[in-house]
Amino acid sequence: MRHAPMILPAALVLAACAATPGPNASTGMTTVSVTSTYRERIMLPPGHVLTVRIEDVSLADAPAVVLAETRQPLEGGPPYAVTLGVPTGQIDPRHTYAARADIRDADGRLVFVTDTRHAVLTQGAPASADIILKSAR
Repeated sequence: MRHAPMILPAALVLAACAATPGPNASTGMTTVSVTSTYRERIMLPPGHVLTVRIEDVSLADAPAVVLAETRQPLEGGPPYAVTLGVPTGQIDPRHTYAARADIRDADGRLVFVTDTRHAVLTQGAPASADIILKSAR
């Protein structure tokens, strides 16, 4: 109990030093980390492209609004990691946001797709998502 007064300040210092994803004051962007993989034990041939989006999915009867999107050609095997920047000013804490991913072949045909909702950013959801893609064929 003699060391109790020193424990709380030490814990606060450690918590302040911990790296956490989220708002970046210098750029006005909130970073979201997404890892995508698929269960099939195959290596995709060159030309396949991974697309990852952060969408506002608050309205059930309207199309999702895309806040951030990135596309990258696939090299090597999964998992594929992507970091997206979402303008902090566009994030409404009352809304619901989701990460979505898909993989298309060189001709643009859908090969793998997200089939479940991966909540991010608000309402207790983290600023990261681990997505397991399902075969579209």
